Amino acid sequence: MATIERLALTDFRRRVVAGSFPDFQRLSDALRWLQFVQADPIRSPARAQDLMLRQRVVGYVAGHLEATFPDLDAEEGYLFAYGFMTPEVWRELRWRPIRKLKKLERDVLDAVAELGEVHPRGLDERFGRKSVKNYWGGKSQQTKRILDHLHHQGYLRVVRREKGIRVYQVPEQADRQDADPHSRYRQLVMTTVHVFGASTKQMVVSELRSHNHLLPSRRERLEVVESLIEDGHFKEVHISGVTYLWRRENWLSDEVPDRVRMLAPFDPLVRDRTRFRQLWGWDYRFEAYVPAAKRIRGYYAMPILWRDQVIGWANASVIDDRLNVQLGYAGKRPREKAFRTQAEAEVEAVAKFLDLESGAWELAL
Repeated sequence: MATIERLALTDFRRRVVAGSFPDFQRLSDALRWLQFVQADPIRSPARAQDLMLRQRVVGYVAGHLEATFPDLDAEEGYLFAYGFMTPEVWRELRWRPIRKLKKLERDVLDAVAELGEVHPRGLDERFGRKSVKNYWGGKSQQTKRILDHLHHQGYLRVVRREKGIRVYQVPEQADRQDADPHSRYRQLVMTTVHVFGASTKQMVVSELRSHNHLLPSRRERLEVVESLIEDGHFKEVHISGVTYLWRRENWLSDEVPDRVRMLAPFDPLVRDRTRFRQLWGWDYRFEAYVPAAKRIRGYYAMPILWRDQVIGWANASVIDDRLNVQLGYAGKRPREKAFRTQAEAEVEAVAKFLDLESGAWELAL
């Protein structure tokens, strides 16, 4: 029987924060350890993947992941969200349930194989530019939708990006992975807990719902999680009525520096909104897709971490080559001089990350 540890909420919070920001000198080392970094196309003031890597790679600058992607040992795909990942994770995701491809899908796949690498516009002459309704109710080019679908199904991989647009190729053939769904789901669970740190069973199973085809029964999915506990891959810790899973590599320290961090809305530390509320006592909501009149904190309000407390949020924009940052607070603003000093240091670091001149910023505390 696995032992459940018990911790005070304050100790748990410090351990979660301390384990969330490993420090790497090279992007390649960071990606290999992180295993997965969520992506998002919104740039406010930078894309989510860049904002997250900035917190974990020394000297990281916006756009470096996209610029160096062809030389990294990395893939793109959908784990619990779309993102960048190691080839090992991608292989577990690659094959979806078998179904017969439609004729146009087969023709597009053959065209990519023939051309070697394909930007969506590279198929215009052969297939035209017919538009179809996309997932959000707007219009997308039909061949682009097909390329995205073939990539999601594992028939294509992303070789690089051109101005943010994916360029595809047919990957090397590999044995299909769907012969052992339990093993594949097990690996995806371990990866997800590694990415998030301390997680509840319910949260992990919910986040991996797009992979329910591997194990259609919720009972089977929970049994996989239980087996990882019994095998010692996960430990359990009980915090104020909630039981979390954790892995040793996320739990080695409780040292938290006197530092302010502007976090991406999808940063692993804050993405689990239920855990967020338990740790910090208020509700954070991503409002980019909320009508402007109903926003409370801002279009791309980024959580602000001070020591081990998420105390509020920041809205940031670049106007005339100057970074403008405005902070808001869930409670009272910290009054000590150290907070102001560290907040200014963080804004200066963000300006450098955005390739702005030193001091080209304004901060409203």
